[in-house]
Amino acid sequence: MRVSCVCFDLDDTLYDYREYARTGLEAAADRLEADTGERYHDDLHRLYFEEGVTDGTFDRLLEEHDLPQSLVDDLVEAYHDATAPLSLYPETTAVLNRLNSVPLGLITGGRGGHDKLDRLGIRDKFDSVVVTPTLDTTKCDPVVFRTVLAELGVSAGEAVYVGDDPRFDFRVPNQLGMATVRLRRGRYTDIEPDREDAAPDREIQRLDQLLTVLHVVEPESAEN
Repeated sequence: MRVSCVCFDLDDTLYDYREYARTGLEAAADRLEADTGERYHDDLHRLYFEEGVTDGTFDRLLEEHDLPQSLVDDLVEAYHDATAPLSLYPETTAVLNRLNSVPLGLITGGRGGHDKLDRLGIRDKFDSVVVTPTLDTTKCDPVVFRTVLAELGVSAGEAVYVGDDPRFDFRVPNQLGMATVRLRRGRYTDIEPDREDAAPDREIQRLDQLLTVLHVVEPESAEN
């Protein structure tokens, strides 16, 4: 793949989202303990990581313990307001450093994207960051990708998007003419694209394999 710009997804592409979930659940359990005087840390961990209740986790916990459902909003807020540092995949920093000679973008549909970048210590690695909830839209909207391309000053044909979730990451950039690479890692490893235009151009299992997939054209070379 010959490109002069690289754009990344964030969750499960540059770091393991389970760590974000773990710190968020701890913060929510701390909030619930402050409100009720009881500890539910182990129960939240069981529901999320052992039983796979990743949607409606707080609703289930409150129902199990006959607690008011009105507490859900506070628990969700505490989950996303956690401030504990997060860790990148071991190879992420080296990959970003190797690519620092070309424009780098980041597009994430996750809530609190800027805060995550701060907690990961990589906000300054990117020339453009688009957090879709701040635009009141999703990655299914071409405006998201057009925005990051415009901010980076490149055309779709010059860029690659690297993500992990075939449900949302590749259909629109494929349609726009961007190259696409799937990191088959994290929560969506076993999910296959549900339509042909949602399939990535290439797949990798580790982020550092991206460096062998791409032929990056640096700005000086692109002008010659």
